Amino acid sequence: MRLFVFTMFISSTLFAGVQPKVAIGSLSYKHFPPTQTYQEALNIVSIKRGKLKSSGASAANTRTYFLDAFENDIFPHWVGTSWDYNGYTNTPGKGKLVACGYFVSTPLKHMGFNWNRFKLAQMYSKKIAETLCTDVTKYTNQETMLDTIKNRENHLYIVGLDSHVGMILKTDHGLWFVHSNYYGNEGPVKEIAAESQALDDSGSYYLGTFSSDENMRNWLSGKLYPTE
Repeated sequence: MRLFVFTMFISSTLFAGVQPKVAIGSLSYKHFPPTQTYQEALNIVSIKRGKLKSSGASAANTRTYFLDAFENDIFPHWVGTSWDYNGYTNTPGKGKLVACGYFVSTPLKHMGFNWNRFKLAQMYSKKIAETLCTDVTKYTNQETMLDTIKNRENHLYIVGLDSHVGMILKTDHGLWFVHSNYYGNEGPVKEIAAESQALDDSGSYYLGTFSSDENMRNWLSGKLYPTE
């Protein structure tokens, strides 16, 4: 009888949504709600950036911190901001509007990259990638592009599409398309890249490595990116 009751408990638990990890498979991203304000998160990033610079940190160590901070400390604050073609908010949150170009230019600028966020955001998507990255490659097949990234180390990429721009984040846990989603005016999302409708809409992909060694050094030094 006890065995029967225990078995029923396990079965009901599984149906209630608590499943062993082996049964879950690929899941879309669910962010943890921020535990600090956006400004507090940015202040922490600024302090850490200063320490990395003063200690002469390597590009690899700088990149490790930058990727973690962007994904886990800065991006979650932008979830809930809505997409709008003319959105240019400088502050994320409910009731705020951000277009795809401004979602690329603004959070990264807040983290310490030195550029004019208005002029950068208003560039054509291909030009945004070329302005921020020195190794832009054109792809006409999404699967080929994603397979190429999968075989590389963890990085943040800028990808210019036919009529959209966003970021592709390669982590130990997957390959994500991070962008201000125009579908349903959803706004900033982090979704499985291979399952993104917005990414699939494009016929051309201009991909550049944003978290390159050069850009990590530029981040620490505050080097100005020309946006004229």
